[in-house]
Amino acid sequence: MARYQLKNKCLFVDAKVYDDNSGLPTKNAKIDDVILANPHVMDTSTSPATYLPLNDAAAFIARFIVLGVDTDLIPQILTSEYGSAVKNPGKEVADVLAMLFPKYMVNRTYARAYDAPKKGNEGTHPGKYLLDFKVNFFGVGAVKGPL
Repeated sequence: MARYQLKNKCLFVDAKVYDDNSGLPTKNAKIDDVILANPHVMDTSTSPATYLPLNDAAAFIARFIVLGVDTDLIPQILTSEYGSAVKNPGKEVADVLAMLFPKYMVNRTYARAYDAPKKGNEGTHPGKYLLDFKVNFFGVGAVKGPL
C-alpha cells in the first residue's frame, strides 16, 4: 500500500497543444522551450527548471501516482483501461514510479481526517449565478480611494 505525492516545487503538467485543423494533439510542439505536446513532470526548485517528458502510457499511470492512488491498485486500473494490450501492468507501474521517485516524488506523509459521507439537504436553484461588477460612486476616474 504505497502512496506518493509530488515534492515541494514539483508539478505535473497535463497540457497538450492541439492542431487547429484536425483537433488532435500535435506531437513534439514546443512553446517557450518546454515541450507541452506531451505531459511532463517539472521541478521548479532548480534554475532553469528541469522536466521529465512522459509518453501517453506513462502519463496515464503518473496521473494516478500524483493523485495519491495506492500503487497496488494502479495495475488494475491500467488493465481496466487498456485490457490485454498491457502484458505486465505491475512492471509498467514500477517503471513509471522509478522514473519519478525520488527526484520528483516522496512518500505521502499526511493523513486527512475522515468525515463519513452524509446526505445533504436537497434544494432547488435557478441554475444561474449573478456576476455583479460594480465600481465605487466615483466611477472609473483617474483618482480612486478606499471607501
